[in-house]
Amino acid sequence: MRLALIGITSSGVKTIYSAITGHAESGGGFRPSSALNRLAVLKVPDPRLDLLTEIFKPKKKVAATVELTEFPGLLGGSKTDAQAVAKAREADALAIVLRCFSSEVAPHPKDSIDPRRDLDDLEAEMVLSDLAVAENRLERLAGSVKTKADEDDMAEYAVLSQVREQLEEGLPVGSLDLKPEERKRIRGFGFLTAKPRMLILNIGEAQLGEEESIAAPFRRQGWVAEALCGSLEAELAQLEESERGEFMSDFGVEELAAPRVLAAAYQALEIRTFYTYGEDETRAWTVRAGDTAVDAAGKIHSDLAKGFIRAEVVGWQDFQEHRSIKEAKAAGKFRLEGKDYLVQEGDLIIIRHSG
Repeated sequence: MRLALIGITSSGVKTIYSAITGHAESGGGFRPSSALNRLAVLKVPDPRLDLLTEIFKPKKKVAATVELTEFPGLLGGSKTDAQAVAKAREADALAIVLRCFSSEVAPHPKDSIDPRRDLDDLEAEMVLSDLAVAENRLERLAGSVKTKADEDDMAEYAVLSQVREQLEEGLPVGSLDLKPEERKRIRGFGFLTAKPRMLILNIGEAQLGEEESIAAPFRRQGWVAEALCGSLEAELAQLEESERGEFMSDFGVEELAAPRVLAAAYQALEIRTFYTYGEDETRAWTVRAGDTAVDAAGKIHSDLAKGFIRAEVVGWQDFQEHRSIKEAKAAGKFRLEGKDYLVQEGDLIIIRHSG
């Protein structure tokens, strides 16, 4: 999964990135023309994978990973970096940083703190950016559509016309009622307003203890939202683990930023985790809600999807109860599922295939 961390100038994107990754302010990664965009690959904390590894004692344990790239000041302001926006379009989801803290040293560009206003402004910028992409492509397709020279071009033009109309009304592409094949046609454009999005509410130390009340209004509106103190969390991330506990206790921080943000990203993307196991390796894999056993097979290797015969499945609760595939089989909890089986959270899956 690729997660883009975005926000307006002064929202604290760089600080939040450091809080999540534990990296110092300098780093490497994608470098567009006007800014440094760091990239980190984060292992997703997973107690279930730890348990599987303890039981199966494989040669290797492979956790699921998330690629996190920062894009501070991505949209708005006096100048937008087109190269950075194009890179952000490759992400699977957006984590939007909203400023909730006050600072005389770093005043807000609009001289007041209003995260709801900032979110509205950023969403409006994303709509305009997506509209420009749609209009440019429609212009290029116009000639082909006029002569009816290519059926695929005509189908693409029809879908993009709906997208343009939606964006002209100031509405996100993600709320447009499209058929699966229509969504597939526009997937390559990476429309920002079509991506799953979550909020990171960047609070100050004076607001510690108010995280839930600050996040609650956004959650009531359907947002996946996490409130955290970026400056404090960035400092905690730099400490040795042996030193961290006391500081966390002093400030009432129960969990570091990384697992909270990753869990929220999984929620926004409706991620399901399944596991493969054996003597050689235990591994966590991810699919989206509604994905089937064949989709899971394809995540492991395209050949498994092509030659799919069946999936051997043990649900997580059943495995946790018996702690053994053999015992789960004896209890009748070992299932053979076909290609249309919907993968459930925590499933242990072995794919049987031809070839």
